[in-house]
Amino acid sequence: MPAVSSDPTPELTRIPSLDGLRALSIFLVVSLHTLQRYSIHHPVSVGWYALFNGAYGVQIFFVISGFLITGLLLKEQRKRGSISLGGFYLRRAFRILPPLYFYIGFILLMGWIGHLALNRTDVFSSLFFFHNFASAGQSSMWSLEHLWSISVEEQFYLVWPLILFLCMRRRGIAGTSSAAIFPLVILAVSPFARVLLGHQKSPLLHGIGTGKLNYDFIMFGCLLAILQGTPRFESLYRKATRHWWLPPAIIAVCSVLSARYQHYFDLPLGYTISGAVVAIFLLWCTRNPTSVVGRILNWAPIVRIGVLSYSIYLWQTLFLHSSNSEVFGPLPFIGTFPGNWLGVFLVANFSYYVIEQPALRMRVRLIKAFHFYSSIVSPPEGPQCAESPSLCSASPSPPQSAATNN
Repeated sequence: MPAVSSDPTPELTRIPSLDGLRALSIFLVVSLHTLQRYSIHHPVSVGWYALFNGAYGVQIFFVISGFLITGLLLKEQRKRGSISLGGFYLRRAFRILPPLYFYIGFILLMGWIGHLALNRTDVFSSLFFFHNFASAGQSSMWSLEHLWSISVEEQFYLVWPLILFLCMRRRGIAGTSSAAIFPLVILAVSPFARVLLGHQKSPLLHGIGTGKLNYDFIMFGCLLAILQGTPRFESLYRKATRHWWLPPAIIAVCSVLSARYQHYFDLPLGYTISGAVVAIFLLWCTRNPTSVVGRILNWAPIVRIGVLSYSIYLWQTLFLHSSNSEVFGPLPFIGTFPGNWLGVFLVANFSYYVIEQPALRMRVRLIKAFHFYSSIVSPPEGPQCAESPSLCSASPSPPQSAATNN
């Protein structure tokens, strides 16, 4: 067992390009919602929806989450011989919950003073992470409708680490092989489940099948983290990225087909193809930070947007939705473009500095107090990680990859 470090804040490194990919994701989401607002009174061609495909932005978020969380847990397993579930859940709680509950608290305040109609089901499903199911049939609160994706992520955070923990009790290749089975099953079943549920007459089942059954995107990221570095996967990766532009070209074609044919393409085939290609291109971006694409993704202003992406996502619906006059009243500049983009950016910065950063510092103190990682060289996260939602690890980097963000 390696010696325990007395320094709880070791030098930490960030995986290149991930914050840049987060910035791309949130740009697509915000652009789509702005376009939808514009389309209420103006005709918009299919090409614009293909260009600003916000659904693909959410896909990128999901793939990043699966890749990042699985990579962190596997690295922890290698460093200390096991995974601290308590430490993981504490880290996730202090990363996700404070900004989320701050936003929901503001929405409740707007309801209390009469600016928004409140719905108990929407509020409770958002607070306790089943909004992807509760909102599938009908969501009456437009201000919370986007939180379905947060529920998907939280369900993943609750279930996947436990599965990985149990699988990795088997040492070596047996553990990683068994860990890969669960993502593979989800990837195989998801297209059939989407098509089956999408044909149901029940609004709830139809809504789940056509818009809320997105676990396979996260599983693509999980599988990527498990398989990278293995000879068979690396051979496939080299073939897929021999021409670096091929994965983004396939994503662009899928986006056009998605915008044109929607569920007829997405449910049986499109989501699976795009998820796989997004995962491959994500890995290429992290391994090629000095390429033209890599330099753009790692440009400081782009990284800054990626750092703020979680808070931007939480607040963007409030500023971009066509019903936001209920909140802003006679302030059309804040409720319409470009003032609403500025409003989102300012509020996201406020949330980042006033809510996120203190919570992350508290998290570090609690990790030390409860000695979750006392048997390893250093905690998988330190105070430096509080500077970015891409939190870090201090162990040596795996081949062809930088150290892990979270």
